[in-house]
Amino acid sequence: MQFETTTCIAKRHRELLNYYADAFGISVSDFITSLIHYAVLCNKQNPKIFKGIQYRKRRKEQWERIHLYVRYNEYEFLLDMKKIWKMSVALLIEYCIENVLDEFVTRLSEEDDTYSYRFRSYTFKFEKVYGFESFQIIWGLPPEIMEKT
Repeated sequence: MQFETTTCIAKRHRELLNYYADAFGISVSDFITSLIHYAVLCNKQNPKIFKGIQYRKRRKEQWERIHLYVRYNEYEFLLDMKKIWKMSVALLIEYCIENVLDEFVTRLSEEDDTYSYRFRSYTFKFEKVYGFESFQIIWGLPPEIMEKT
């Protein structure tokens, strides 16, 4: 099942995304989710706490609307990163383009990291930490779950 979501990005960023998605033979949506996933795996941003969601500065004349077609689990991943990094989806994309894109493209040139189901095994782990209820978001199957099966 796919979701469609719409956001606005800078025209120059849209051109970059189109260029690289075409160069690697994938959709712009898959390129964006792969880029953000790579940024998360490489810890390119620390989680933010006690802050609200940040949005980009208004530069309406420089923006272009983009439609993203993402799988349900990718959409959930984007929402989680929005909460964890405290950035709107548009700002997530902008941050990753400006801070991670070059490294990501180099990595993609060396090895394909755009497979479609990287978010498939999405689980939560609930526990008490220092007396507080907490949970972990786990992208992938934790080893202790695999041992029980």
